[in-house]
Amino acid sequence: MDVTIRPIIYGTEDYEKSIDLRNEVFRKPWGLDIRNEDLSSDAKYEMFGAYKDEKMIATIFLTEDDKETARIKSVAIFDEYRGKGLGKYLMNYVEDIALKRGYKKVALMGRVSAEIFYNKLGYETISEVYDHNTIPHVDMIKEF
Repeated sequence: MDVTIRPIIYGTEDYEKSIDLRNEVFRKPWGLDIRNEDLSSDAKYEMFGAYKDEKMIATIFLTEDDKETARIKSVAIFDEYRGKGLGKYLMNYVEDIALKRGYKKVALMGRVSAEIFYNKLGYETISEVYDHNTIPHVDMIKEF
């Protein structure tokens, strides 16, 4: 894949680009604006951006739920780069980090519209559908 993944540092220009990307993917389609939200918790996440020709085209965040469970957040990919294997590539990249750090499982909160994608990667749905920012989501987990 002709994409580079590198860390995003909170408060940098790349972090600002990640906000714009997440806003475009996660909020604008529903008439919302991510910049109206408190994003200070982003500082505690390990953030990664996927870049094609130096343009950020996707994000993925990693954090810890507990000593056995890592959590993936903010898997956002611009529409024109979906369906090309980038999502799987990002997930594998972050899952490899979690595995090397000794986590036994990875959890995430996924949109119902992406549930089949996560199922194909080995994630099991562990909750009923619920609304998050008015968008239907489910909790999912993958054990290593």
